[in-house]
Amino acid sequence: MLRHIREFNRMSINTKLVLLLTLTVGAVMLAASFLSLRQREAALESALRDELQAHAVTLSIALEENYRNGRINEAQILIDRLRENSRVYGILLFDENGDLRSLSQPATIDEFRQPPELREVLRTGEPIEFVRAVERQKFLSIILPLKLPAEKRGAVEIVKPLALIETDIAAARVRWLATTLLLLATIFLVVYIVLRRSLSRPILALLDGARALGEGNLSHRVRVGTTGDELGQLAAEFNRMADNLAEKRRAAEIEAENRLNLEKQLRHSERLASVGRLAAGIAHELGAPLNVIDARAEQLIENGDAPREKQIKNLTIIRTQSARITHIVRQLLNLARPYNLRFERLEIAGLIKSALEEFEAAENLKIEFAVKDDSIISGDADYLRQVFVNVLRNAAQAMNNAGTLKIDIFETSRDEKTCAAVVVSDSGKGIAPEDLEKIFDPFYTTKDIGQGTGLGLAVSRRIIEEHGGAIEAANNTCGGARFTVYLPTNKK
Repeated sequence: MLRHIREFNRMSINTKLVLLLTLTVGAVMLAASFLSLRQREAALESALRDELQAHAVTLSIALEENYRNGRINEAQILIDRLRENSRVYGILLFDENGDLRSLSQPATIDEFRQPPELREVLRTGEPIEFVRAVERQKFLSIILPLKLPAEKRGAVEIVKPLALIETDIAAARVRWLATTLLLLATIFLVVYIVLRRSLSRPILALLDGARALGEGNLSHRVRVGTTGDELGQLAAEFNRMADNLAEKRRAAEIEAENRLNLEKQLRHSERLASVGRLAAGIAHELGAPLNVIDARAEQLIENGDAPREKQIKNLTIIRTQSARITHIVRQLLNLARPYNLRFERLEIAGLIKSALEEFEAAENLKIEFAVKDDSIISGDADYLRQVFVNVLRNAAQAMNNAGTLKIDIFETSRDEKTCAAVVVSDSGKGIAPEDLEKIFDPFYTTKDIGQGTGLGLAVSRRIIEEHGGAIEAANNTCGGARFTVYLPTNKK
């Protein structure tokens, strides 16, 4: 039962309505036509009884007349005439003793020669109508009393076969069945056509439209019928919604294009600003040593006979400033060119220890080194050592080489990757909020002129990013700055 219910629920609305309407109308029509058929059968049976009653009354009157006039022999002649009526099975005439005196069919079955009801009719003088089944056949009989001479009473029985109306009833049932099936087929066809055109097709069209809109095809439109019914109104509203969505999409595309153009202009402006800052930084960093070189060279030219000690001093200054320019150019190249990294298996704690040895901390600088997890990473030892040395020197310079430098190593998760985190904290003044966002920009420095080029942290960030990691700067809540370096470990 549940399986049939689930199958019915999976049917389309059109199929459900066709079945429900056809079955409902068919059931009502079957009930009405069945009642009509039963009335037809009852009418046929009533007509047969009326016909039998009329024949019996007419015959009884004629027989009583013959007996009163002494024409007893004419009774047999009258009964024999009725034999010609095919609708009469037999006529039997009984005397006052219930003995058979005459019959229309000599081959009448014996059950009709001595009917049990005869005694009751002779006793009461009342007619009796009954149905008798003989040899799988049904017969309708009526026995009427006859007034005989000398106050005697006889009886006459007329028998008609019910097969006469059963044939008509069977024909009526066949016609009823054929008519019912034809009407059911007609109703089914009409309901199917009407529902398919008025319901199924519009719903399928709306379903296709919803599917097309779901796939992003806003140009799809549902064909609206001219009936103006609810489904037609729904289709019109659907198309109106699609028009609104298409218009909003066009507006969103225009807005997105405008925003993209604005972002391109902004990025172009930022690139120009970056180039300007880079050019200004290069000009500033190279301008000072070039001015010194120019001044010393001019002294050498103008004072060609100056003492040798002074000439050597000027040449030494020129070489020192040239070395400074070379260092700046080398840092710029390190920032711009791709690195040829040689990856190897490294213990992060050992890497920090080698960086501390190269760093050579001042006597007034206290270093606290804590390893909470000795992680293994893959990287270039020389480049990573350069990063940590640079971070340690910046922290020491921020404290004027006097204070506490704390180093922590632990494992953490960043961007769904397991990383080794190296945190370098100092006890200095910290980083000003306006400098935090620019601390890794090339040539941006908070040191005094001649104390740094502003390229160290920019190069360090480039190296860390080449290793798939990140470097961040922040201030400690208790004072001082904090640099955190994240490097992916070999763990997955």
